[in-house]
Amino acid sequence: MTVNLKRGLSFKAVAILVLLVMIALVLNLTGCTPKNQKTYPDFLETVNEELGCVELTYDGVTYRPFGVLTSTKLRGEQVGIRENSSDSKIHEVKGYSSSEWIIEQDNVLMGGIMLLKAVDVTNIPTDLEQHMQYDY
Repeated sequence: MTVNLKRGLSFKAVAILVLLVMIALVLNLTGCTPKNQKTYPDFLETVNEELGCVELTYDGVTYRPFGVLTSTKLRGEQVGIRENSSDSKIHEVKGYSSSEWIIEQDNVLMGGIMLLKAVDVTNIPTDLEQHMQYDY
């Protein structure tokens, strides 16, 4: 690489420098992408005008709000997201089937944690009954 201090960098030096910068950018961008990033299914959101609530539906099961949780102790593994929103994660409830109970944690603003019940569930477990705030 030839550097002429009076004229600045030669064409060859500039070309090599540009090539090195481009290689560094490509390596940096590919290195920042998580290799094992898991993708989650979408829980579709619908507004139930009659009841005045938002429902989430996945795989033929519709969930409605049951109550707001004040801690994450019932939150299990993540099983989905709300319609392409990585800010709203859907989790299973520890010890319960996700076809009956789910938790939605919204990481926007106040970060609310909502317990949702499948509409077909009629038997409310005693330990979840204490969280009931909505009767849909």
